[in-house]
Amino acid sequence: MTACSTPPPAPPARLDPLDAKIAQFAPVEIGVDTASLPPNEQQALARMVAAARLMDGLFLAQVWAGNASMLTTLAADRSASGQSQLHYFLINKGPWDRIDHNAAFVTGASAAILPGAKPAQASFYPADATKEEVETWIAGLAGDAHAQATGFFTVIRRGPGGRFRTVPYNVEYQNTLAEAAGYLRQAAELTAQPSLRKFLTTRADAFLSNDYFASDMAWMELDASIEPTIGPYETYEDEWFGYKAAFEAFITVRDDAETQKLATFSRELQALEDALPIDPSDRNPKLGALAPIRVVNVVLTSGDANRGVQTAAFNLPNDDRVIKEKGSKRVMLKNIQHAKFDKVLMPISGVALSPADRSKVSFDAFFAHILMHELMHGLGPHQVRGTNQPVRLALKDTYAAIEEA
Repeated sequence: MTACSTPPPAPPARLDPLDAKIAQFAPVEIGVDTASLPPNEQQALARMVAAARLMDGLFLAQVWAGNASMLTTLAADRSASGQSQLHYFLINKGPWDRIDHNAAFVTGASAAILPGAKPAQASFYPADATKEEVETWIAGLAGDAHAQATGFFTVIRRGPGGRFRTVPYNVEYQNTLAEAAGYLRQAAELTAQPSLRKFLTTRADAFLSNDYFASDMAWMELDASIEPTIGPYETYEDEWFGYKAAFEAFITVRDDAETQKLATFSRELQALEDALPIDPSDRNPKLGALAPIRVVNVVLTSGDANRGVQTAAFNLPNDDRVIKEKGSKRVMLKNIQHAKFDKVLMPISGVALSPADRSKVSFDAFFAHILMHELMHGLGPHQVRGTNQPVRLALKDTYAAIEEA
């Protein structure tokens, strides 16, 4: 054999397996022109954004107690693999892939602290407890103790002797909530819009008192150019019972013209309720004094509102007391929906539809479909027949899937 003077070809660059996962998400710059807002309202908006950013840390802590330390470790890893893991960690708000059955994707030294499968109890319940233990303990409670244990705004921890106890959010997360409340109070001082000032003030109070009823009522009455939604709301992360609310924020600017167009739908909701094919005694004869629909453009989302696949619209609050008195609010995130339409629906239509049918795909139809879905939220029974028990508590971890369906 003779020596070859031509060097062998370089091996192909090894692709990080996370690259394909990251590529499933289309990066889109989301924003809204706030130039039309007066300077004081722009300053108030900036304070709301500052408060909203704090919801990310709260949500990470709620998903898994080890998230903060893992985030620090991943951020310090400057390798290509480490940066890919950090990127995907931030998308998923944790080391489990939310669109791949919560499969763990973090490798290396960081993976050593993983508890294996994504904890179904998140960090709302003790990591060393079983679902059956907690369920048995809750079943033995009565009155206010039972209400606290099954309520939205408490976590379950072990006390002296290993016994379970409830800890309110304003104690468990007191430092971050105090900081967020400070930003909201600053925003309240800056805005000239009374209903916005009322919501910001009462929500700041709620962060410190753990009583969210007054601020939820104020949020239902909110009529302002800036539409903030911030606090603990959805219970999807609690996969044991669906009791505990996760922190999130949507800081948005209202689209007045589009909102006005949809006002007529609010007036039709009672007729839809009255036409439900169920026993008349199960229909709600009074959906609430308010059932507003808001069309908004997102400035910032955080926490539970910004993990995995992005939300196109939402229907809140989930507190049955507020829904009974005021109804619920449907919020349509128009610029997010435009992004979904352009980056998801249009490419799908290019594969799924014949050329002749592609021209029939329209944003207005896409928007209307989402609107109709959101309108259905809030209809139907909210209490188990013959009792005062909310359907949410009766169905536990199955509630979210059944309600969405």
